[in-house]
Amino acid sequence: MHREKLRTMKPSIDTEEPKCLRLDHIRNNLKREQLLEERYGEIDRENRILLQKMSDIMRNPTMSKQPPLKGPVSLNKDHRKKELMRITQENQAILKRIQRTQPMYNHVKWEENHKRNQGYLRNCCEYPLVLRKQLGRGQGEFDGGMSGDPAGVSKLDEYSGAQELKYVLKEGKKIGEAYYLVEMATDGRTLTISAYDGDTQKTLELLVNERNHRKLYRECNGDYALLANRLQVERDRLILVDSKMENDSHAQSAKQLNADEMVQKQGKNLDISVNKDGSAGVNLHK
Repeated sequence: MHREKLRTMKPSIDTEEPKCLRLDHIRNNLKREQLLEERYGEIDRENRILLQKMSDIMRNPTMSKQPPLKGPVSLNKDHRKKELMRITQENQAILKRIQRTQPMYNHVKWEENHKRNQGYLRNCCEYPLVLRKQLGRGQGEFDGGMSGDPAGVSKLDEYSGAQELKYVLKEGKKIGEAYYLVEMATDGRTLTISAYDGDTQKTLELLVNERNHRKLYRECNGDYALLANRLQVERDRLILVDSKMENDSHAQSAKQLNADEMVQKQGKNLDISVNKDGSAGVNLHK
């Protein structure tokens, strides 16, 4: 009986579909449809307005001529004209005052003071004065017959921003037919060579750029005295000759020696003796 009651038991809550669910006002959202219709109507109205404007623009010209203005263009034209004239006159007066003003500095006095200071400097120097200046007469360029490249020539005025110089050679040297006081200074890159002639009081200068300086340093093994032997003076210009040219000149001078000079040159390797019979004996040592 109990089991039969459990099987045939009915619920106390009605879970069936409500009858009002099938009504039209529940299945259809009329408010949303109304909002959509209003939005579509507004879009159509804006489109018609835009189309009407475009048609009007196409029918009528876009640029319309403005009617000519009557009356004065500007109410303060005369005042602005007077003000501009006043400003122009004042500017001209200022320009005249500036042009008539005398300078406060006198370049003539500056030049005299410079010459006097140069004289003081020469009197105070222990060695002949060598100043850096532009290439001119009495100053040379590095050609030396080495490369022939104009890029190897350096002007002395480009040396003004160099570092502190260090003298590597100071000695008297005979160059050609005259004696010169040769000085070599370097800042670690370029090489400055100056030769002072005491008789004519003329200074010849030569500036070697960094690339050629390194090349000469390797050829002379760091001995600047050998480099000084390659100096020559040509037309009041100080030049460096190539080592090959120097060797060729020495070879030619050796060929031009006569027999007596050859004997004097090799005298250190000769032993001269007198035999018992009065004849002379000469022994050559290698």
